[in-house]
Amino acid sequence: MKRVFLDTNIMLDLAAQREHYDEAISILHGAYEDKFQICASVLSYANIAYILRKLPKDRLYRLLDLLREDIPMVAISPADVNYAIDHPTRDFEDTLQYFCAKTAGCDTIVTSNTKDFSEFHDISILTPEQFVVSEELR
Repeated sequence: MKRVFLDTNIMLDLAAQREHYDEAISILHGAYEDKFQICASVLSYANIAYILRKLPKDRLYRLLDLLREDIPMVAISPADVNYAIDHPTRDFEDTLQYFCAKTAGCDTIVTSNTKDFSEFHDISILTPEQFVVSEELR
């Protein structure tokens, strides 16, 4: 079964109902219907907590809990960190996400920031819109 890695920005779209919220919901529904599996790195949860840190604490933790229920976490290994350090790019965090997705056996990374993944070619890097169209989720 296809394994799809959700970048932090897609999870933020879900949590904060941002720009790609509709596509992110379509992706969740596709996963619920067992069309593919989704996952995200543990780093995304830390990033989201940091970005949304000004929310009231109870609301922030409720959002994190909802994401945790819907999106399985995958670990970042020391090897992933080493790979990211050994492959300098313009965005270390996205490089780390890429190697985490690769280690987790993902076929696709869904991100609204494809330019920071442009150096990588052995995993499909798709925008939410591209993924929704490719999987016929609408």
